[in-house]
Amino acid sequence: MTSGSSLETRLYDILAQPAYRPMKQHELARELHVKTRERAALRNLLRKGLVEGRLVCLRKNRWALSAKGQLIKARLSALPSGGAIATAIEPEGARQEYFIGRHALAGAIHGDIVLLESVFRRSRTDSSTRKEAQIVRVVERSQSRIAGRLLRNRFQWYVIPDHPHIHENIYISPGTASVELHEHHYVIVELDDWVERGSPLRGTVVEDIGDESQAGLSSRILLINHQLSKAFDSTVNAAARERAPELTEADIRGREDCRDMLTMTIDPTDARDFDDAISLVPAPEGWLLGVHIADVSHFVPIGSPIDREAAHRGNSVYLTGDFVPMLPHYLTSDVCSLRPSVDRLAYTVWLTLDERGAVLQHRVSSTVIRSQSRLTYEQVQNHFDHPESSDVPAHVRGSLDTMRALAQQIRQRRIKSGALNLEMPEVKCELDAHGNATAITLRGAPEAYQLIEEFMLLANVAVAERLSTRRIPTLYRIHEAPEPEQWEAMNLALHILGINEPVQSPADINTICRRMAKTPSSYLANLAILRNLKRAIYSSKRAGHFGLGFSAYTHFTSPIRRYPDLLIHRILKASEANARPPYRYEDIQQLAAHCSETERNADEAESESLKLKCLEYYAAKMKAGETGPYPALIVGVLARGLLIDLTESLTRGLIPLHALGSDYFEAFPDQGIVRSRTSKRQLRIGEVVEVELMRIDLPHRRIDFRLVSHAGSLRKGKSRDVSGSDRSSSARFHRAPHQKRGRSRGSS
Repeated sequence: MTSGSSLETRLYDILAQPAYRPMKQHELARELHVKTRERAALRNLLRKGLVEGRLVCLRKNRWALSAKGQLIKARLSALPSGGAIATAIEPEGARQEYFIGRHALAGAIHGDIVLLESVFRRSRTDSSTRKEAQIVRVVERSQSRIAGRLLRNRFQWYVIPDHPHIHENIYISPGTASVELHEHHYVIVELDDWVERGSPLRGTVVEDIGDESQAGLSSRILLINHQLSKAFDSTVNAAARERAPELTEADIRGREDCRDMLTMTIDPTDARDFDDAISLVPAPEGWLLGVHIADVSHFVPIGSPIDREAAHRGNSVYLTGDFVPMLPHYLTSDVCSLRPSVDRLAYTVWLTLDERGAVLQHRVSSTVIRSQSRLTYEQVQNHFDHPESSDVPAHVRGSLDTMRALAQQIRQRRIKSGALNLEMPEVKCELDAHGNATAITLRGAPEAYQLIEEFMLLANVAVAERLSTRRIPTLYRIHEAPEPEQWEAMNLALHILGINEPVQSPADINTICRRMAKTPSSYLANLAILRNLKRAIYSSKRAGHFGLGFSAYTHFTSPIRRYPDLLIHRILKASEANARPPYRYEDIQQLAAHCSETERNADEAESESLKLKCLEYYAAKMKAGETGPYPALIVGVLARGLLIDLTESLTRGLIPLHALGSDYFEAFPDQGIVRSRTSKRQLRIGEVVEVELMRIDLPHRRIDFRLVSHAGSLRKGKSRDVSGSDRSSSARFHRAPHQKRGRSRGSS
């Protein structure tokens, strides 16, 4: 609570505290440090709250929040429409969502922690109620600084945020700027504290970052608006440099020596670090799979400057053409990285598998390894598809082929046991030396990705099972099942596509995905399902993972770029040594919430980065006169037009109703169609169209198209398959646990 907070804000902050006990007016005045001249204002606020039903006056004139006035602490997530979804964050695990209309935002912005007041409204379409709320006040700003474009009107200066989730202008308080103001320049604004509902966003210009001609401007703005920094302070860098990359005898002492074991890494071509390696050797029961993970915890002690900075960052961020590391580069690319042909420390999960890949037993140990092959996904996929032209080293091929067969069986068994088998294409943006997009393609190498994915999943599950049997505070990766309204929305979206079987379970989802696989409608069916799944989060409670079908799951395999994995390494090491747990339950709760939020921010930054590069790519084409036509797929219907994805790049944009032709069109979002009032011509979700570029709005990350021609419906087989890739992926719940730069926006 800041000194600039209004009396109303301070009053409701106290009333909403979990430990609050009803107080009399004079007790509240003393608690609020109300001066004599403010007593009347306090009295008026109490009376106002009583009239509005937000407060009640109990026996002996003690004041408290009414049942209606019980406030909900939540985090705000802005919607493109200007409204928002608020997700309750207390108590842990209570993830009720509320819709906030644009009029009820009360000066809150994307990511803010707010206090809500529940409001119930009747739905327009049926007699049920929808969960809505209005914001009473902002508890904590998600960010203090925002970058945007500086303009002025007749009365004042204002900034239009260059942020896709912040739709309100920021007004500059007169005489507060610490730099000279230049209209149309991009600036950084320090936001003023939230004061009260109805007040506009206000702030102070603290830095001028130039006009739109500045090289790298969009990338810098993105970093500012997501509170990301590539640089580390001198204390952190100095602490990292204290460690030489060469191992000492003390480092190796007491570890299993696996340097003679055939071990390999498989990563993207442009991988910046190597934190996982695999080995496979025969065993009496079948096979011994080693999942070797960089032993970052050996080099980053709890509470050290490096550890504090890593905890603050939460994770690395893999932007298109840029990279924000969690740990200093010296550690991630050298000291900890499992580079080929050098000795490196690892923490290994050993899995004994039978001939069909079923796990018979597992153990963990500290190891020293020497990776013998640095393979890429494309290289491995080419070996699988065209063994006669394989460039995989000969001594690795036999082991790789056995791994392939085991991974296929493991995957089939996992899906049969309830894991979702979703297939979504992923976009790859190729850049030139200046960071400009030169091509946009869909990623391949699905089987190579899946091989590593399955082995990493086995290791994560083994670690979760080991920790869940011990009564110690630990961290889980959980993914909750959809709420009833999400199942309902999923069924409605599939019905619009002509898929009428009821969907009520993972088995139902997989049945539909299997039936639609390799058909032109596969992309839309998977998209309809993904839109209605919850996000995976970190939690101190074991709650299972709906998407992966595991009763216990955690993150262990990426400690170089995910703080939760580093935390799990420390907990597991202590547990295996029967030592005192390194974290308290309260520590785990706080870190779970914090890392869930930094991951969400990273996902949004990565998604925005890719979208920005795609928009810049088409803006350059538009400037060169290459406006199309481009084939596209209708993926949604809004009141203002058709949502489409370009089939060559999955770039999403809008065809406004006025750009559909000379007819007067009306939109029917619930039916997934737009229809002409005169000719009765209609277009619907799932149909293929050709479009031309019409308008690109980079600050708001929007692209508008004009309809050129209408090819027909995918369900009638009149278009090519736009799914592009068979690799499992989901922006909301699933990322391969080993995932590197550019793989996906979501996370398992």
